[in-house]
Amino acid sequence: MKRILIVDDENLIRYSLSASLRQDDTYVKAVACGKDALDEIDHIFYDLCFLDVNLPDINGLDIMKIVKTSSPATKIVIMTGGVVDEPEILQLIQANANLLLPKPFDLDRIKLFVDRILGQGMSLRRSEEQSYSVNEQEPFENWLRENKRRHERKAVANCTTCSVVAADTDRGEQNFTASVLDISDDGMCIRTDCWLKPGHQLRFDNGPAALPAGVVRWSMSNGTEHSYRVGIQFIM
Repeated sequence: MKRILIVDDENLIRYSLSASLRQDDTYVKAVACGKDALDEIDHIFYDLCFLDVNLPDINGLDIMKIVKTSSPATKIVIMTGGVVDEPEILQLIQANANLLLPKPFDLDRIKLFVDRILGQGMSLRRSEEQSYSVNEQEPFENWLRENKRRHERKAVANCTTCSVVAADTDRGEQNFTASVLDISDDGMCIRTDCWLKPGHQLRFDNGPAALPAGVVRWSMSNGTEHSYRVGIQFIM
């Protein structure tokens, strides 16, 4: 019996992946937060773990490192809805994961990848195998070229006051400050002590001139407590 763990706070991702991968000889468990994922890993061996980067409680990359240490035989698939192009983060994923999977993804191709990596008989053609591997340098660099930003970002040093205008309805509008790290025509990266979830819509009340509204595409720990790097896509 093969065991697969899916860790994602999006109901649709958990449901669709679970339904697609569940078979008579495959046990699939789906959880919505990092704490539940670590509890599962502590008690059950999983052959494969699908792990979202942005979780409500623990950053997925931190969980990845824990899984790699506590259960080194577990294969890891990192899922992300944003562009990952920080060199140190890419190196971390390349060293610990078997696949870097941008959302949205093709479920049929994911099933082929799972069949191959779990040794269930079906195999990918060589070209398909390379497109999914992050442990071979050439395919990984191809992935980077395909997923790089459409517009080059310029480094800046500026502050802005922001408002979350479409967040959790029970919290209402949330105001916070942020440092703008880099900016382009279609988005920017900010540093803030406010946890922002992908999908949150932001209004910028001051800062670089004429900033449009934006939507959070990714958010991850900046390496210290209560400090986050956040990728914003502008809403034109």
